[in-house]
Amino acid sequence: MRETIIDQICKKKIIAIIHQLDTPIWINFLLPSLDNNLNLVNNDEIQNHIYGGLLIAKEFGAHIDFLSSQIDLELISNLDMTISRSNMFESLKGAFATELNEKKNKNYEIFKSVCKELGVSIGNIAGVPSANFETQNGIRSRVYEYEAKFCDLVVSACPVHGEATSTFDATVINSGKNAIIIPNEMKKFSMDNILIGWNGTTSISRSLTNSINILKRAKNVHIIVTKKYDDTALNAKSKLLEYLKYHDINATFEVVTTTNIPGEALLENTLKGEFDMVIASSYGENGVKEVFLGGSTKHFLENTPVPVFM
Repeated sequence: MRETIIDQICKKKIIAIIHQLDTPIWINFLLPSLDNNLNLVNNDEIQNHIYGGLLIAKEFGAHIDFLSSQIDLELISNLDMTISRSNMFESLKGAFATELNEKKNKNYEIFKSVCKELGVSIGNIAGVPSANFETQNGIRSRVYEYEAKFCDLVVSACPVHGEATSTFDATVINSGKNAIIIPNEMKKFSMDNILIGWNGTTSISRSLTNSINILKRAKNVHIIVTKKYDDTALNAKSKLLEYLKYHDINATFEVVTTTNIPGEALLENTLKGEFDMVIASSYGENGVKEVFLGGSTKHFLENTPVPVFM
C-alpha cells in the first residue's frame, strides 16, 4: 500500500509560518508612531503560535522550522522617489532597521524560552522533536510559498478575523502541501477525537487519504455531511465507512443541518462533539474560500478552538 505523507513525517520536517510583520507597514512608514506600526503582532501572539507549533512537532516526533518574514530594506532603497535620496529617508531607514533587528532578536528569545519549556531541542537533531527559527527578508507571501514547497507539512495560525489573505493562500494552497491550521492560542494538541466534514469534492477526498495515519491513531472518527450537497455526497456513507474500514478505522456518519451563517454548522458540531481536530477540504482556485458544510470558512476559522487539517 502506498504510504501517505504522514507515514514518514517523523523522519522529515514541518514548516511553521509565523506572522511577524505585515508588508503593508511600509505603505505607512511615515506615520508618527513607529512602534505601533512595527509591532502588528504582539509578543503573546508570537509565543502562542510557537507553542502550538511545537506541540504538533512533539506529537509527531518531528523537526519543525519556524519561518518569519520582514521587509527587505533594499527594496525601499530602490524606490524612485525624492525622499529615498534624502537624509530624512536614511534616518527613517536606520530606525526601521534597528526596530526590525530588535523584533527579530526578541522573537528568537521567545522561541528559545518556549522550546525550553516544552523540552524541544533547538537544531536539526535526529530521533527527537527539534526546531529552528529563521527570519528572512522579502515579500512575505513569496517567501512563505517558496519555503513551504520543501517540507512535509505546513503549520499556520488561523488568519486574523478568519479572512484568507494572500499570504495564507500562498502558503496553504499554492505550496501544494497538506497543512494544519491552528487556533491563535492552543495549549494542547491531541488527535484522539477527529471530525471529518465530507462534501464529495476531490479536495476532501485528498485530505481524507493524506490523513489516514492520523485517523488510525484516533480513538473516535466521526463524519458529517449536510443536506446542502447532492445525492453523491449524501449517499457516500457506505463507501466512506467501507474505505476507512480497510485501514482498520471504525467511523460513524451523520447528516446534519446547516444554518444561515456559512461555517456555523461545522463549528457547532465541532464544539458539540468536543473534537480535537477537523479534517477539511479547501478550494485552490480562490484560496481557502469554501469549506465543507456551508460555504465560507471565515466564521469557522475566526472561531475554531481546534486545529484543522487540510
